[in-house]
Amino acid sequence: MPLIKRRNDQEFTLNPREIDAVSEVIFERVFNNSDIAEFHEIETGIDTDTQIAFANKLGLLGKKASGCGPTPTDTTFNLTEKFWTPVLEEFRLTHCQGQMESLMKVFRKAKRINPDFFDLVGSQELGVIIAVVEEALKENIHTKVWFDVAGVTAQTANANHLYNVPDIAVLNSFDGLFKQIFTEVGTTASNRVAISANSQSTYATQALAPDAALDILEKMVTKADDRLLSADDAFILVTRSIAENYRATLREKNLGSGYLEVVEEGRPKLYFDGIEIKVRYDWDRFIKDYQNDGTKYYLPHRAVFTTKSNIPVGTLNAEDLAKLDVFYDRVNKQNIIDAAYTLDAKHLEPYMTVAAY
Repeated sequence: MPLIKRRNDQEFTLNPREIDAVSEVIFERVFNNSDIAEFHEIETGIDTDTQIAFANKLGLLGKKASGCGPTPTDTTFNLTEKFWTPVLEEFRLTHCQGQMESLMKVFRKAKRINPDFFDLVGSQELGVIIAVVEEALKENIHTKVWFDVAGVTAQTANANHLYNVPDIAVLNSFDGLFKQIFTEVGTTASNRVAISANSQSTYATQALAPDAALDILEKMVTKADDRLLSADDAFILVTRSIAENYRATLREKNLGSGYLEVVEEGRPKLYFDGIEIKVRYDWDRFIKDYQNDGTKYYLPHRAVFTTKSNIPVGTLNAEDLAKLDVFYDRVNKQNIIDAAYTLDAKHLEPYMTVAAY
């Protein structure tokens, strides 16, 4: 800051001009603020344990008639089941006048129309915080849907490859999709593709070799069930590490129609054999922040070939996943932001998934 001399040679520092409009506030970006419906079907009305029934496909039917009546077939009809086990989650953020002091400076020139000096509901000051919470809530739900581990505690966190989580309770409500997929598409499953770099012991050796993503994606499509390949809503979700490796290959090789990166509506989109690849930057960020033991990452390269309908999210009311209750507590002079929602995620049919990890 510039220093100015007074006539008596005493120094003083000029205060910086403080911003006076919300448009001048720079918000730190989240890694995924997409609507949850971009990646998942949303099942509503889920508030208690609810059965999900699966009718197994029948085998071959019909034989040449003989005798007086039809011959019983050996084919049987079977039902299997899973259950939604939604969890009620909630949080509360409180802000008193003292905590809002810095934001008050931002808007000190604004005319206060609320006669209660401590009540900031409806003000621009609290509006800044609400905007940040709304973005964080979207990203938080994406994180929980994929990375939650039911019942994990601080004492057993390392067994679940979770590290440096400030409060493990934010990640132990239900089994997220990765936990389910790693169980149902295990290391010996025919629809699993092994990524050798994941098993290396250091950050440096975990880097993907050139064209590794091309090999991973080719194996995933080859292993896919015909019903997955023909599904209209099929896509491949990948970490950024796989996407960047695949992009590098596309720049070096002409793979032909269906293997390309295009710009649609101002955004780049990747395709492999005509199948859209969606990059999950939030996966990479979570792995680097919370599945990092200080020497290596836990499965830093991941890809899931499936459909939106095969990895649904269950909730009582979809609007609850984005709704905030904002009010002022006159007794404690606090501005409060509440949220409450039910949430669960399900990996439904393993044959409709190919997992690479």
